[in-house]
Amino acid sequence: MNDTLTQADSRFYGEKDRVGAKKAMLVMMDETDIHLCPDLKTKGLQVKGQQLKVAGPGLDEVCYLFGSTDPFTGEGLYEIYDQKASCQFCFHLEHLMDTFPDYFLFVVGDNAPAHRSAATTEFLKAHQDRLEFVSLPTYSPNLNGIERLWRVMRDKLMRSIAYPSLSQKCTTLMNFLRSLAFDRFIDILGVAKNVPS
Repeated sequence: MNDTLTQADSRFYGEKDRVGAKKAMLVMMDETDIHLCPDLKTKGLQVKGQQLKVAGPGLDEVCYLFGSTDPFTGEGLYEIYDQKASCQFCFHLEHLMDTFPDYFLFVVGDNAPAHRSAATTEFLKAHQDRLEFVSLPTYSPNLNGIERLWRVMRDKLMRSIAYPSLSQKCTTLMNFLRSLAFDRFIDILGVAKNVPS
């Protein structure tokens, strides 16, 4: 992991881009749903053929956590939106470019419909001098480290825990992401610490 990544590695890099080329950053990106109703732990005993029932808060409310993180430094951007459409995806990418203005961004993500829409394609084309979206193969969450972060977050803070409001649940999740120690972060993402060669 001692190789370099630059803007020249983009498939859109051309002769006109050679002046002022930027250093590049690899970013893992994904969205996850946040429901007011708690996720149920599936581990444990239950009567065969009967669904596990847990008293819920009533009507479910939902919002969406968009996250992008550099798996090697832990730096990133986490935002909560009320929808999970291409508009919000493009807003997130725009905010990501604002967060890391000195870098060309390789954003690795899945093939969600919002990532493949006509609006997203136009946005990516308009910003090809700043970022490139790298789609992972379908059904390959193991290739995106942020999926492991979501799993730990769900297990620790979302499964079988009821919150009084969706706002409080979102605040708890954001505090978890802010306070996550770097050693724990890279352990979750499966990134090896820098080892002298």
